[in-house]
Amino acid sequence: MLCRNVGGIDRVLRVILGAILFFGGLLLLSGKTRVGVAIAVVGLLGLLTGIIRFCVLYIPFGISTARPNELQMKQGCNCATSRKEAVGESDDRSPAAPRDAVAQAVTIGHARH
Repeated sequence: MLCRNVGGIDRVLRVILGAILFFGGLLLLSGKTRVGVAIAVVGLLGLLTGIIRFCVLYIPFGISTARPNELQMKQGCNCATSRKEAVGESDDRSPAAPRDAVAQAVTIGHARH
């Protein structure tokens, strides 16, 4: 599952400022400048990250303004767990274990021929 990392005052500011920038950018679109497009896009991004409570730019820095009890989203996917299930790994196995299993399967396959 994805974790929420935007909460509290951060979320409120993103929604308010995002809406102001988005609509301000739309107003500037009526002129001949292309600045309105850039301002509208920045505002839309701020608005969306405030609504969905997730900002991808916070991930590399490990930032989270959400409360600890709000961290889990109700819907989403946990890609790391899904990948482990698809590969057949579990948390208790070491990284070398899958290679050993493959080597063992190849050895058994060669022994049968």
